[in-house]
Amino acid sequence: MGDNEDMPNPRPVAALVVGTLLVAACGAGRTTPSPTAAPAPGTATPLPATPRDGTPPVPSPGGTDSSAPAADPSATADPSATGEVKASSAWTGVKGADLPGSTALLDVAATGPRDAWAVGYQDGAEDREGTPAVLRWNGSRWREVAVGDDTGAHHLEGVSAGGPRDVWVVGNGPSAFAAHWDGRGWTPYRPFGVAEDYRLADVAASGGGAWFAANGPSGAVVLEGGGGEFRNALSTEGTLRGITSRQGHVWAVGTSTARTPLVWHGTAGSWESPGTPPVPGGVLNRVWQVSPTEVWAVGHVSASPQARPPAGDSRPLVMRWDGNRWARVEVPVARGALHGVTATGPGDVWISGVDADHAGQVLVLHFDGTSWSREYGPLLRAHASGQQYEGTDDIAATGLTRVPGTGTLWAVGSVGVGDDEKAFVLRR
Repeated sequence: MGDNEDMPNPRPVAALVVGTLLVAACGAGRTTPSPTAAPAPGTATPLPATPRDGTPPVPSPGGTDSSAPAADPSATADPSATGEVKASSAWTGVKGADLPGSTALLDVAATGPRDAWAVGYQDGAEDREGTPAVLRWNGSRWREVAVGDDTGAHHLEGVSAGGPRDVWVVGNGPSAFAAHWDGRGWTPYRPFGVAEDYRLADVAASGGGAWFAANGPSGAVVLEGGGGEFRNALSTEGTLRGITSRQGHVWAVGTSTARTPLVWHGTAGSWESPGTPPVPGGVLNRVWQVSPTEVWAVGHVSASPQARPPAGDSRPLVMRWDGNRWARVEVPVARGALHGVTATGPGDVWISGVDADHAGQVLVLHFDGTSWSREYGPLLRAHASGQQYEGTDDIAATGLTRVPGTGTLWAVGSVGVGDDEKAFVLRR
């Protein structure tokens, strides 16, 4: 989800409660915690004064106080798979719309306490791609909003909102798909026409128009859109995953052809790549600009080329722009992946993802300008002996946003894989 300059028709569907806590307290995740001692969640870890290219060897046992969800009597604890920690009492599950089949929410954006949007997919399965899912929060509940019957899209990947009447979503089916909400309905677009070899990864609303991160047969593309027209602003090698736009600056991030972090910066029609520390296997998934001299990007380091590699095969990656250079920043998690980032200032940065040692619970990192703290969401699904997939009880994806003018955060995502993947909504 990109940030921006400013900060329906529901249809009946069948039975999955998005955001309802799926199960509880017997063991989570695929991996066993590291035996190395580490600070408990919430313990401060200093931000290094200089960047380091190595991953900090800081595992993450322990937890913050909260009441545990009720146990699932059908699940049995497996000591080799356990990784559960006490959830932070600040995070609670919120009932969402009922979505059928395999479901996931991949991104979330908010314009205020009574207006938030989450996007992803529903009705998926191992033998079918699924259809778009768009949910809207009205201050009291989440409702599904139909984005159109002829989108041609299977999954929606990103959402960005400049206001209640200025919302963009992007996704993909046989061809790339975008749509704009003006407060009354959706206007659909196909920025690349019917071409089937382009994909949209993210969008950033910007003054009625938007910036788009995309990928095609020749590499990465940044589009500028508005008034029903789309202009190719940048073509480059590599793959783009995230984009943000604010105060006349556009930042797009991803991974280079050499599998190192990729960053492009645009102002007034001019683009440059300021470069990042060389991190082999580095992928940046999302980016957030606080100001032109304060930008954060998050992702993972992995030998796998997968967009969402298993958390146990990855290491978290956080990078920060200070107006002069990008530097890698240490965080108090040794293994896992980071998917979402939002901030109100240099002393209030929030990041979501997965800690591989506690893979059944959403990981949320907070930077207060001096040090990092960790929080974990509730256990969403207990490990069960004989479960269908190895990752059935693991968090697969997360998205995160801050509600402007408040201290409220929304986190969305999915738990499980294949036919067992189910969406969730959490609020802090």
